[in-house]
Amino acid sequence: MPMAMQGPQAQQKPVQFTEEQTAQLAAYVASLGAGPAVPDEEMTNAAAGNAAEGGELFRVNCAMCHNAAGAGGALTQGKFAPSLEGVSEKHIYEAMVTGPQNMPVFNDANISPEDKQSIIAFLKNIEANGSPGGAELGSLGPVSEGLFIWTAGLGLVIAFTIWLTARSS
Repeated sequence: MPMAMQGPQAQQKPVQFTEEQTAQLAAYVASLGAGPAVPDEEMTNAAAGNAAEGGELFRVNCAMCHNAAGAGGALTQGKFAPSLEGVSEKHIYEAMVTGPQNMPVFNDANISPEDKQSIIAFLKNIEANGSPGGAELGSLGPVSEGLFIWTAGLGLVIAFTIWLTARSS
């Protein structure tokens, strides 16, 4: 849902309606005018998408905010792009079509339904396979890995220096 005014990221609030009430509310809002329809199972079927093509589309259109691994990231003015791990296929598709908060709208003219399906296939593929390189370190890529190596390396050099100087006394 769009926020009443721009500001820091809206916090997740407790659920106030049942699934049935939410579906009834969505049907009422949909009856008021044109807008994107709730995606059906065929549109959100990750198995029908091409994960390799979806990865390329995700890196071009989504990775600058959500990170190349879909782990989320910081935006300006206290906002953030959420992690996409554990998010349902339907929710991902709906977010691409409606553009919640600061996310742009990716209608069918921008990204076709088949391409959206491929993006979902890519996200579910990396979620199922995890990190092939070992420890994820927050899925932040080479920056966090380099920082870890430098910190551990400096710690070892300092420990070795202390040990070496303590032996000479």
